[in-house]
Amino acid sequence: MNLNPHDLVDFYDSRRISTGLVLEVDDRRIRILTHTGKEAKLSVNRVLSAVTNPPVSARSQDGRDGIVAALKEIFSQREAIKTSINLAEVWEVVSSELTEIDREDLSELVFGRNRDFNCTASLMRAIFEDRIYFKIKPDCIEVVTPGRVEQTLAQREREHQKIMFVNESAQFLARLKAGERIDGLPVPEGLIGALEEAAYLGREWETATPAKEIFSLATMGNSWDPFRVLVHLGVWSEDEHIRLKAERVPIEFSTPAEESACALAGTSVSDAREDMTSLEAIAIDASTTRDVDDAISLERAGEDLIVGIHITDVAEIIDLGSPLDLEIRERGTSIYLPEMTIPMIPLVLSEQAASLTPGVARPAVSLMVRFDAHHKMRDFRLCKSRIRISERLTYEEADIRINDPHSKEKAMYDVALAMRDARIAAGALVFKDPEFVVYLTENHTIQVSKREREIPSQQLVSEMMILANTLFAKALKEHHLPAVFRSQPPPQEKISLSPDFDPVESFQTKRLLPRGEIGLDPAPHFSLGVEAYSTATSPLRRYSDLVVQRQLKSIVDKDSAPLSRDDVEKILVEVSYPLERAALMERDRQRYFLLKYLQQRKGEEFEAVVLQRFPRFYLVHLYEFVYNAVLHVPHNVTLNPYDRVLVQIDRVKPRADMLTLSLVKLL
Repeated sequence: MNLNPHDLVDFYDSRRISTGLVLEVDDRRIRILTHTGKEAKLSVNRVLSAVTNPPVSARSQDGRDGIVAALKEIFSQREAIKTSINLAEVWEVVSSELTEIDREDLSELVFGRNRDFNCTASLMRAIFEDRIYFKIKPDCIEVVTPGRVEQTLAQREREHQKIMFVNESAQFLARLKAGERIDGLPVPEGLIGALEEAAYLGREWETATPAKEIFSLATMGNSWDPFRVLVHLGVWSEDEHIRLKAERVPIEFSTPAEESACALAGTSVSDAREDMTSLEAIAIDASTTRDVDDAISLERAGEDLIVGIHITDVAEIIDLGSPLDLEIRERGTSIYLPEMTIPMIPLVLSEQAASLTPGVARPAVSLMVRFDAHHKMRDFRLCKSRIRISERLTYEEADIRINDPHSKEKAMYDVALAMRDARIAAGALVFKDPEFVVYLTENHTIQVSKREREIPSQQLVSEMMILANTLFAKALKEHHLPAVFRSQPPPQEKISLSPDFDPVESFQTKRLLPRGEIGLDPAPHFSLGVEAYSTATSPLRRYSDLVVQRQLKSIVDKDSAPLSRDDVEKILVEVSYPLERAALMERDRQRYFLLKYLQQRKGEEFEAVVLQRFPRFYLVHLYEFVYNAVLHVPHNVTLNPYDRVLVQIDRVKPRADMLTLSLVKLL
């Protein structure tokens, strides 16, 4: 573009168009006087349009102020003309015939031949600001294609809707913040979803848009966040499980899955099974357990004892690859939370038709283990069975039976102790940490209980399940079948545990142990003291156990083909994350409700023991709650592991997973 002094120009000024008069031309740069009365130097490339010998130059005799006044008037005239131009209509005329057009030709089409010097410049302004129908090129005007126009219009509409949404939402939240009654006000459509998506991010919620824009525009301040707003609106409760919602964990089963489960619940047990209904098999579980998948029995054969470990045969009921099987595979495991249980398998099966119910025949996979009079294992065998457990016992009821020296439960317990001694001799570690349980009652009251793991009935069940899973792994190994094997390499240094529970020793020992591993091949498990381990004792609760059960059945059932290595590997990949997710959810939810319970006991004093000293705090173990927490002490106080202390609860923030303890005194 050739420019000369006294030319009138429109030029790009950031994202706006300004008007100016050329004062001086120097190579590729020009010096201009703008309509705002300022002088500026700019590149010729920034000039949008130019008019030679415009009327404004005739007012030069009025001096600088006169020129600026004239420029302002021209600027205003061009802005007014610009608003009168309907580019959509112009585009409709030329788009079907042309892909580009000369500036003056387009201007003549819009204004006619009798247009003045402001018309083309005003048209360029309109095109520059609109950018939908036409694009300004150095030597022509590009006519945008219909497809691109449609896309741009759709994008503009989305942006407009977003702005409207943010503004309406901000106004709504501002009224909420001001304490106005909003019960009868409609919540802006999409606001709840935006708040939920932001709340899923926890402390990082401000990285979410448009929630951050809405909160900023509503000047909500630091005391508000998406979670609090959702609670205030009654959408969420104070105890809402955010991660459960964020992960989209399915709680209800699909209608086809429920229908399939109901149909399967009515099917009869195959006759091609060993009848073990005459055995006096018992199930031992917590009183709250409703999905019973294992039972044990004992028979005498001369001086030998035959212990039976019976696992409900879920593989008999649910076919591999069926729609129901794929849905429970996606779940991967049951999730046990203080406020609810999310089952892996529909309740009509997991708590009824496939659960070991007293007095009702059920298909099972039975492991029959023969022991001599000294409780040394002679042999074992696997079989498909039909069992009918005689009764269900709670741990407390089983303990009473075990105390009777003539009971079968006592005989089973003696076998279990012999198995435990053998494992310990092989290097097994038996952690005696008590179990702390947090749960909600029907009226949402938090209840807590501390239960010793080392009661006889717990030892009996634990050892029988370890025995079964060890022998399952042995059978799979001998038949060269791939499965889900659990292993743990040995630590780098020798460790052992005292006979009684020692919080400090338990904490330090666990820190030395390598993490457990899961793979397709058998390998030793250090903590359990066994050569191979593969769990199949909870097929109602873990899909990986169901996979192992299917492999075991292929050993004893000629009609059952084993899964290939690729099949098992694929399934293991699919269920690994749901298993990890469930473990984290269960742990975090237990902690949340425990901390909420401790809120009620703020200011109380509790006994603790120092586990370890860190640079800025101490980690202590609260005996009453089997809980490790951070303790800050004055700078002049030094503590060491095993120091017993009395601590006080100062601050508790369950949602932030924060518990602050203060030192009362050294005991």
